[in-house]
Amino acid sequence: MYFTSRERNLLRLLTGQARVWTVEELAEALGVSPRTIHRDLAGLETTLDGFGLSLRKQAGVGVSLQGDPAGVESLLAALTDSQETDYTPGEREAYLLCTLLETSEPVKLAALAGDLGVSPATVSQDLDRVEAWLKSFGLTLVKKRGWGIQVIGGEKGRRAAMRSLLAEHFDEGEILGLLKRSITRKSPDHSDPVMERLLGLVERERLAQVEEAVKEEIGNLPYSMADTAYIGLVVHLALALERIEKGETLEFDPEMLAHMAGTKEQEVAEKIAARLSAVFGLPFPDSEIANIVLHLRGAKLGSDEGYWFRERSGAVIGETRELIRRVGQAMGVSLTEDPSLLQGLLAHLERAVYRLEEGLPIHNPLLPRIEKDYPALFDAVEKAMAEIFPQHRIPREEIGYLVMHFGAALERKRRGRPLRALVVCASGIGTSKLLASRLQAEFPEITGVDTASLLEWQRKEPRNYDLILSTIPLELEEGEYIRVHPYLTKRDVSRIRTRLEQRGRGEFQRPSPEPTGDTADTQAVLEAMERVREAVECTLMILRGFSLTRIPAASTLPAVLETVCERLAAEGVLREPAVVMDQLLARERLGGLGIPGTELALFHARADEISRPSFTIYDLERPIDVEGMDGRKMRMTGLLVMLGPENGVDVIPDLLSRISALIVESPAIFQSKDEDRIRGFLTEQLHRTLFEKIEEQRKV
Repeated sequence: MYFTSRERNLLRLLTGQARVWTVEELAEALGVSPRTIHRDLAGLETTLDGFGLSLRKQAGVGVSLQGDPAGVESLLAALTDSQETDYTPGEREAYLLCTLLETSEPVKLAALAGDLGVSPATVSQDLDRVEAWLKSFGLTLVKKRGWGIQVIGGEKGRRAAMRSLLAEHFDEGEILGLLKRSITRKSPDHSDPVMERLLGLVERERLAQVEEAVKEEIGNLPYSMADTAYIGLVVHLALALERIEKGETLEFDPEMLAHMAGTKEQEVAEKIAARLSAVFGLPFPDSEIANIVLHLRGAKLGSDEGYWFRERSGAVIGETRELIRRVGQAMGVSLTEDPSLLQGLLAHLERAVYRLEEGLPIHNPLLPRIEKDYPALFDAVEKAMAEIFPQHRIPREEIGYLVMHFGAALERKRRGRPLRALVVCASGIGTSKLLASRLQAEFPEITGVDTASLLEWQRKEPRNYDLILSTIPLELEEGEYIRVHPYLTKRDVSRIRTRLEQRGRGEFQRPSPEPTGDTADTQAVLEAMERVREAVECTLMILRGFSLTRIPAASTLPAVLETVCERLAAEGVLREPAVVMDQLLARERLGGLGIPGTELALFHARADEISRPSFTIYDLERPIDVEGMDGRKMRMTGLLVMLGPENGVDVIPDLLSRISALIVESPAIFQSKDEDRIRGFLTEQLHRTLFEKIEEQRKV
């Protein structure tokens, strides 16, 4: 029987002790990522079934091996009898790419075959597949008898290939953490040579210093940076240092270098380069600094529309409309009247064109699934993009993201109405908005998401929603709602997708609302104007009340919250500080409030004792351990407190929820400890939200 070396080691762990393993523990023991463990476990289920064994997976607990002891003995015998080397074709290809991309010299075919324990003929077949992958980065694989194998091409393409190779085998969000953890971890007994080879692309001891330089300087940018882009930049710079040390540097057009001069990104890039040069004793040529600028300009959050994209606003609107027309024509439907599709595509294409013009890499971990689920649509989008942008070679990863926009539009078209979801949490202003933000990122076909507290949701009509999600138990029959984790786990995503697919087959259909007239009377207009007034007043109240305060050392969370509530009571935000403090602690006991990947925790409550909406931040002199939204313990150095009156005007929960979403989208800003910067960011974003509210009421 055939087992890969990693499968063999994984099975030895599962059969070695009568215990439950978490995926993280298995990943740590084998020196791989949790994503790899999930993939291997799924692949082993059929094999285990042949031995009368199965995997018992308990959400929040872990995984264990179940079955007859005789089956376990048979499995162990099969492991002993199986050959001890073998790699999968994918593992061999990854190993070959690592080896060939790192060196600028030819490598002998026999040496590669010896490293992998296979024949030269097998390596030759693997290299045929590797060759096609390298071409997508403008690289050529040269094979000459008696000379060896070598990758030929520009340094920019080589680095892009290295980064993409890492991204294909590790979730982008775990690359940095995985590499940093491995700095102090000795190689485990059951390590995976291929994964170790991948991690070896970057000298791990450098990562912490690179990250420190980037983290210190990107706070000076006039916009926020997406977390995945931040990690990507750190990995890119670590790769760049290794290449510069080997004498491999980039080349840039002098005109392009002149065009970048004087920009804010240039200033930040120069400071990052200066710090790295001082730490590592390596010169940073102007071309390398320019490359940092390109990454900074291509990595800003999509929600930050106010900065340099203004100069390009509308630059691709003609192409966007033509893309919609051509794809709709190919699919036999009209999509030109879908405003959500136009807006989403326009924002994406502006950034896509910039990436194409500057040769920036893009990774799409969902590409295989998109190609499988939407083959005809993928072909239609790919053909239309090639015709509209003949001057560019459009990567399939970019096409995949565009297909997601069109897939959501076709779903809306098929249903004849947008999908709506209701998200419920204890207060309706914190966790629910974090969950809503992740929900729309995972499911673009859900175009409307309402949030509600435990009390508010009872006034909602469940039949008006396609999907009801809650982080707390609801008085509904099982199957009428889905209880989920506040941070939306992979299991939650799978359950939601299943529910949406069931709806697509005609199940769980909600009745259509009764038709109404569209004539607005005077009273409706007056009510709309009143809602606008309330929105303006509440926005000003939140912005004028914002502050960032240093909290002296306190040993416990209750002590910190007591200090905070007393301060807010003195400012007139609340009455009965002890009651509000108890509410905040009670909410924390319902589930973790720490934001994963940060040192921030968002405490929120709504109560009769709260007089007006408030959002404040507290910088803790002494960190406190709290539970994160992903269930893990984390260190809190920044306490975010969001409060709203229980029976205030309807716009207050919306505004506070918008702030919650901003925290998730731009955590670096809220961790900056720069009160003026945070206030400016909040003012810009809430000002935009206010105008959206006014536009909504104008349509009444």
